[in-house]
Amino acid sequence: MLGVIADSLIRNNVHLEREDVLKLLAIRSRIAASNKAVNKELVSLCGIFDDNGINAIVVKGQTIGRYYPNPLARTPGDIDFYCDKDNLLKVMSALERTWGVHTEGKPTEQHYDLVHNSIILELHHCLMRFASVKSQKIWNEIFQSLTPTYVEVDGCSVPTLEPTLNVLYTFLHLYHHLIELGVGLRQFSDVAILLKTHHDVIDKKQLYDWLDALDFRKAFEAVQLILVKVLGMDEKYVLSPLSFDRESLQAMNQFMDVVWFGGNFGFHGHNRSFRFKAQYFLVTTYRKLQLYYRFYRFSPREIKASVFSSIPRKALLALKGDLNGIT
Repeated sequence: MLGVIADSLIRNNVHLEREDVLKLLAIRSRIAASNKAVNKELVSLCGIFDDNGINAIVVKGQTIGRYYPNPLARTPGDIDFYCDKDNLLKVMSALERTWGVHTEGKPTEQHYDLVHNSIILELHHCLMRFASVKSQKIWNEIFQSLTPTYVEVDGCSVPTLEPTLNVLYTFLHLYHHLIELGVGLRQFSDVAILLKTHHDVIDKKQLYDWLDALDFRKAFEAVQLILVKVLGMDEKYVLSPLSFDRESLQAMNQFMDVVWFGGNFGFHGHNRSFRFKAQYFLVTTYRKLQLYYRFYRFSPREIKASVFSSIPRKALLALKGDLNGIT
């Protein structure tokens, strides 16, 4: 969020000391340069899709950043894109032939990692992984039934998720990180930007039907409350009436405490380095169990499946020494 804050302070002519102004200008310049580099890489990637007849979609990142008041102010991350099994080998071959990069080793449960021009690309073979078999089946049916839409990034048409599904996916990605270990405010800001940008075209009934089917409605309502109370989003952009009772505000604080602990701030926690990945797995699993207990009421089906299926399976992999992508 540093770039967005810096840009806002400068645009609104907030009075600052000369030293602070120089720092803000440096931050804004650095983040803008990073965005331009990622945009260039994304445009090149989409060119590979077009040249090789590859069906793919790009999610998060620059496809959402384009909706910010100044797209170059949002701190960029990886380029996340998805190909189904019919296009996976095609894109791997095309990337190796065109860029000279290829996937190495075993992928994580959701993606392969690639690096080109110092930019990380995550090639997803699974866009969203659920611990619950039921939820996974529902998600697959939702995802496979919809056609992508296109957004413009630096004059290039980039395939991405249609607005209603984009809100669902971006929220689910946020919540997954929240209950696993932590998440920063940028992910909340991305949901707010999508709600504001697509407010008139989001199919509210469809979205809530999906949330109910996946068992995440309560979690989504808590996130919407955070967008209004913490990020200052206009309440007219929420998709259902908010509750400001004691229970709702307590839920909001539960969510935000995880942001302070495990997001970019770490106000209540601290960063630790681990010599061995197995040690990291044990510590993070303990942390996950704490979060699962705290957030059980917001997504009981998924958390129950995580405790009784996902964690035991990952623990078995850890005992066998297979630690790639299990956390």
